[in-house]
Amino acid sequence: MSTESPSGRQAGKASARPVESDEERGFHRAEHLQQIPEFTRTHQLVYPYRSDAESGHSQLDASLWNRRLISYGVEAQQLLTLGFVLAQNSTSRALHQQGTSPLIRTA
Repeated sequence: MSTESPSGRQAGKASARPVESDEERGFHRAEHLQQIPEFTRTHQLVYPYRSDAESGHSQLDASLWNRRLISYGVEAQQLLTLGFVLAQNSTSRALHQQGTSPLIRTA
């Protein structure tokens, strides 16, 4: 009984042709993965906020030295991220209470 791999070759047998890496094939594996399947209620609830989340992640990355977390360990990274989110929310709340928006000119 022979077993075949997903590529159609028999498992355990070496191929004369070298296998191309994802990079060589131009295949970006991360672009094809979905943590939440598209046709689910959860996806419908979460997807509209995706751009906001990506914007927040981009702002966090831009605020870090060399775009890297400067903390070691999970707890320290969570504390840094929590501090960033609290600062962002505090700034947004203050602007909202003042009735000003950085996008609207007041002259």
